[in-house]
Amino acid sequence: MNDTTTSPEGGETDWAAWSREAVETMMARNTEWPRQFGLQAAPQYHWDLETASLVLQAPLHEVQGTVCLVGTSSESDGSFVWSWANADIPAQHGQALELVHDFGREHQLALLTTARIPGGRPEATECLCIAARLQRAIGTFVDQQGDITLYFSILHLQVAPAPDQALQ
Repeated sequence: MNDTTTSPEGGETDWAAWSREAVETMMARNTEWPRQFGLQAAPQYHWDLETASLVLQAPLHEVQGTVCLVGTSSESDGSFVWSWANADIPAQHGQALELVHDFGREHQLALLTTARIPGGRPEATECLCIAARLQRAIGTFVDQQGDITLYFSILHLQVAPAPDQALQ
């Protein structure tokens, strides 16, 4: 995002700076949320696209979250594809990204309205961080599955109730 455009308030927005700020914000949040939830480096995890859930295993408890799959990238293809443009991704992820898509249309930002973005992890990370910023996400989560990298925004996290508490 290298354009400067006029904002609705009449001032100019430097979208490249805005995008860098989104990345910096998410990097800071990604340092904070694991610490906040007592997660050590590289905790065991499981995500489920159908339920839009992420479960992380801390040493003494489990952390459950709600996520949005923002998009995927393929090393062999050399591109990032937004979830709203991928028919293989459950529809709720694209629906959760509608505000990002709308923001891109409103401000004429091709990065947010083009289904397939050429590039690799840097471009995908920028898209992820912009989406997470607009969604007011807690942070982001990235997972590699063979040639495909999945980029998630984390919308909600909580410590799971202990098994004996869940039965009460």
